[in-house]
Amino acid sequence: MKIYIGSDHGGFKLKEEVMKELSTLGIEFEDVSPNFDENDDYPDACEALGRKVAENQTRGIMICASGTGSAIAANKVKGVRAASLQTEELVYLARLHNDINLLCLKGLEFEKPINEIAQSGNYKNLLNIPSKVADVKHAMKLIKLFLETDFEAGRHERRVKKIEAMEE
Repeated sequence: MKIYIGSDHGGFKLKEEVMKELSTLGIEFEDVSPNFDENDDYPDACEALGRKVAENQTRGIMICASGTGSAIAANKVKGVRAASLQTEELVYLARLHNDINLLCLKGLEFEKPINEIAQSGNYKNLLNIPSKVADVKHAMKLIKLFLETDFEAGRHERRVKKIEAMEE
């Protein structure tokens, strides 16, 4: 199965590490946002990625600073079921029960809680906050589970069809 991957500036470094791991595992992929641009907007990458996933009926991985905005944006593309998930349990259940086809991950880990920084008045841009690239080993655990877990269908298929009907 060929998958698609994308990122904005907040997820670009982790995406580069993930792509090395995917290549090592022999997983075929296409990067829909290959160039770093500190002024890019995640909805643009999400739209390109979401369209590829929906058109090819495959799966995708989107990485931004938190994964949240990307999930919101990607879900606007017809045929996409995206979720921002950071634990193995939630990735497994989302594939098994909800047939997600686009996994959104966080690309940054911050040194201090964002709410503390925001309350101190020092918040302007996530990239200006002391952070490090999120752990590629953890990201790969989530990605492998996302790619290896099949949709259970059964009673869940009815629910997914109801979600799809909402797109009409």
